[in-house]
Amino acid sequence: MAGAPQGAAGEPRAGRAPATAALVTRRAGVVAYTSSEVGRLAPRAPIELEVDTVASLLDTAGVSTGEIDGWVTVPHGYLHAGAPIRGQRLAERLGISTRLLLEVDIGGGSSLYALHVALSAVEDGDADAVVISAAQLERGQAGPPYLDRLALLASMYGDFLAPYGVVQAVPIYALSAQRYMHRHDLSDEDVSWVTVRLRESAAGNPHAEFRDRPVTLDEVMTSRMVAPPLRLLHCAPWSDGAAAVLLAGEDWARARAMPFAPVTGFAAAHSSSNFLPFSGDIDRFPWIREATQRALVRAGRTLGQVDVAEIYGAFAPQELMTYEEMGFFADGEAARAVRAGLTAPAGHIGLNPSGGRLGVGHPPPATPLLEVGEVFDQLTGRAGSRQRARARVGLVQAEHGMMNGCCVMVLEAGNN
Repeated sequence: MAGAPQGAAGEPRAGRAPATAALVTRRAGVVAYTSSEVGRLAPRAPIELEVDTVASLLDTAGVSTGEIDGWVTVPHGYLHAGAPIRGQRLAERLGISTRLLLEVDIGGGSSLYALHVALSAVEDGDADAVVISAAQLERGQAGPPYLDRLALLASMYGDFLAPYGVVQAVPIYALSAQRYMHRHDLSDEDVSWVTVRLRESAAGNPHAEFRDRPVTLDEVMTSRMVAPPLRLLHCAPWSDGAAAVLLAGEDWARARAMPFAPVTGFAAAHSSSNFLPFSGDIDRFPWIREATQRALVRAGRTLGQVDVAEIYGAFAPQELMTYEEMGFFADGEAARAVRAGLTAPAGHIGLNPSGGRLGVGHPPPATPLLEVGEVFDQLTGRAGSRQRARARVGLVQAEHGMMNGCCVMVLEAGNN
């Protein structure tokens, strides 16, 4: 049978539908999710962490490797030398033959875009069940013997920044935060409430790096200044961690009595810059608003119908900026909302009930999948103490560069 995966006798493998000549469009969604703990993990090759996480995903979901026919992954962080045909090596480790095998790289938003690629394949009938996975193990690798990799990393910031010693993102985010706080007359205290609230939410997340480390407002405001106005506790840590999502067609999920959270909308928008936008205001990011609006239109939803959202937010001021660019609050109003508890899991709108990057931690390749996992848990009633009552519509936002690009995905509750 041309185009179908063949078994020993030339028949399609069990659990896989044969390829069809006609293009089909079907509903696809998230059916399973798992992650490692996030934080400082034992040193080993990141591919081992990723393979173990995917094996755990399949074991927890009760799915065999023979039922998987797609795998989309992303690069292992920024301080590991790139390896060719890594997707093939991942599939070989678990003995998974695929119709779709791909590595996606657009920076911090890579794994959300990878999920979009998998979604398109399942919707079009090119695959039935696709794993999306990501891992990072780089904690404590910012000094010798990794200085050559830091020099390579500096080139990521482009011709107008790297020659002047910009070898990390913090100073660039600090410039943006200065402008934003000045424009809206926000204080150190206003911004510090973001960290306090997200640590409170992280207390209910068993995988969060800071689940048992709440902070007071005073602790945030007296933490070390890194790059004014950013203090240490305004910045997400460079964490280790891995996550894996299983995306499948609705019929495939129903046949296995698995939970199903359909993806109903996706959109992306990117500026023409490499890392830092060189035109417009340094604290305004119109592509975030554009991607949000387009994703909601494709889902047939409005922002007012969103019950829960996970936001990338690697720094406290940028968390506030993103809330406003997405339209959850008017310009300059997000800080007051956070302080009043309106964004808490039991608040007016649940924003980052997982604890966000400042509570969960931030392994960039895996972060978008950690966000997807939280929204999936919310929509399927699996979020424990973080659960939003009657959550039906969820949204995931991821960024790359200094917020010069954005991906947004809408998921909804199926008939779980």
